[in-house]
Amino acid sequence: MQYGAMQWDDLRYVLAVARAGSALRAAGALGVNQTTVLRRLDALETALGVALFERSTSGHVLTRAGRIVADAAERIDEHARSLESTLAAQRRTVAGSVRFTTSEVLAGRLITPCMRAFHGLYPAIPVEIIATDDRLDIARGEADVALRAGARPEGAGIVAQRLPDLDWTVYCSRGYAAERGLPDTRDALRGHDVVGLEGRMGQLPGWRWLAAATPGSAVPVRSNSFVSLVSNLKAGLGLGALPTIIGDAEPELVRCLPPPPEIKAELWLIVREEQKAEPHVRAFTEFIANYVRATCAHEPGHS
Repeated sequence: MQYGAMQWDDLRYVLAVARAGSALRAAGALGVNQTTVLRRLDALETALGVALFERSTSGHVLTRAGRIVADAAERIDEHARSLESTLAAQRRTVAGSVRFTTSEVLAGRLITPCMRAFHGLYPAIPVEIIATDDRLDIARGEADVALRAGARPEGAGIVAQRLPDLDWTVYCSRGYAAERGLPDTRDALRGHDVVGLEGRMGQLPGWRWLAAATPGSAVPVRSNSFVSLVSNLKAGLGLGALPTIIGDAEPELVRCLPPPPEIKAELWLIVREEQKAEPHVRAFTEFIANYVRATCAHEPGHS
């Protein structure tokens, strides 16, 4: 936040030095180095056009102008703490259960790791996670919220929010690569064994792309779930297409080639329309959306 050339965040450095009596002790309290503290103080003094501290070998003493600024910073700090406390109290009063569904692999890779943080913020919102590759009918109330990869959900009675697309690429086990070689281009995929997908999973863009790139290849095994697909790949049964958020998390698997841009998969957060305004449902969907955005943004190679 900025007003003119003054950075409001610099006020916390003034407050820390005023409380500690020196830049060195303030740096320890803030978890930064002393140079950073001094640089931020200099920048604020330059922006305000006044000296805030009298500096000596024994420490920092507030000037008259510095006392005015430090008092203002103290009030801002008190207001910020009060706001945090108020919001925390409000979160504790938001109550109600949420029935949430997603695929087994997305549940394990994306959702389960963040549930502790969610429960810490909203202890009165229990979440029932239905991990299945079957697509429950959200409009009919089979679940309140869903996280799904694929095309935009259609139909009445739901509200869909698009999240960052999932990159896909081709993977194989380290053992398979050592035995058969690592195909690092689309053309090099030809002739390699392929682990197939069937049913609804077989319609995903990643698998269709791989099937088109490997005409005539042996398909020793097929499965209808990502969990089974990952197990088959780790067993060295061939090549398979996976979202990078899944494949990169498996140390026994290696990427064959960079994620082809044409097989990105859309990711959607779906809410039952009549539930979307309920405070506990809204709290859950906002948390999940923010968490997924942050997680996908830190995935290697994600664009």
